[in-house]
Amino acid sequence: MPHVDAVECLQILCAQVGFDFRRAKASIAERMQLLAEHGETFEDARRMTTYAHRMFEHYADKPRPFTNVERRTVVLGCLFSDVGKTGPEEADEASRRLIVEMFAVEGVDDDQQPVSQFLQRYFPDDAAKRQAHFEAIGLDAGMSIRNFWNQHADWTLAIAETAGLPLEAVAAAASHHLLDDVNPRAIVGDDSRFTRKFGENDRFDRAEKLVILLDKYDAIRRRGRRNHAEAIVWLRERIGKNQRFRDDPELATLLAEVDAALGDSD
Repeated sequence: MPHVDAVECLQILCAQVGFDFRRAKASIAERMQLLAEHGETFEDARRMTTYAHRMFEHYADKPRPFTNVERRTVVLGCLFSDVGKTGPEEADEASRRLIVEMFAVEGVDDDQQPVSQFLQRYFPDDAAKRQAHFEAIGLDAGMSIRNFWNQHADWTLAIAETAGLPLEAVAAAASHHLLDDVNPRAIVGDDSRFTRKFGENDRFDRAEKLVILLDKYDAIRRRGRRNHAEAIVWLRERIGKNQRFRDDPELATLLAEVDAALGDSD
């Protein structure tokens, strides 16, 4: 994989929405650089921001265009939603690398297998060493790999909240798997209000929902290898199965606009 200077890239992308990435803690820059060097996570995040800007342009002439705060929230939410794939906030450099390398494995066909089995299958040369390290940082190698994957949203919340990112973006990044019923630290209440204050935003609404849609859209396009129309159908069906979102008119409207704005992305 060609070298990517994640910090330089992030400075440019963040500046486009009015955030000076140099204000963030160095540790989040180090984590993002690690993601850029292992797997596709960083490139996925960059691509999501291009989709976001296309959505902003699509909405520019509509009665309710995206505000500057919403734009910043969406773009930063897209960029940093997977920073938790570097592990817990307290993880040291070696532990971060271990977790990143685990998340870099794609095409796993059994998401209920325990982590111990996953390590034996995908890291056969040093599976025992990796498992010992995994357990040494307080993680249970008996958990399913799906449970492990789901933990990254909670880790994202902790990392982003202490990194100096705008609080609105922290909430958007941390709630990006709410469609999968992953609600770290119960930050989104049943009434769609945040259970604690995140900057100017006290409600889970269209900015956070757009991050969810773009995250899922990108995943089904790249990892799922489906075209635009197939991705929209998949998203519509997925939303229809979710009790929180199946009757959400705002999300339905957003999905229709994603379809219209990104329809030529094949």
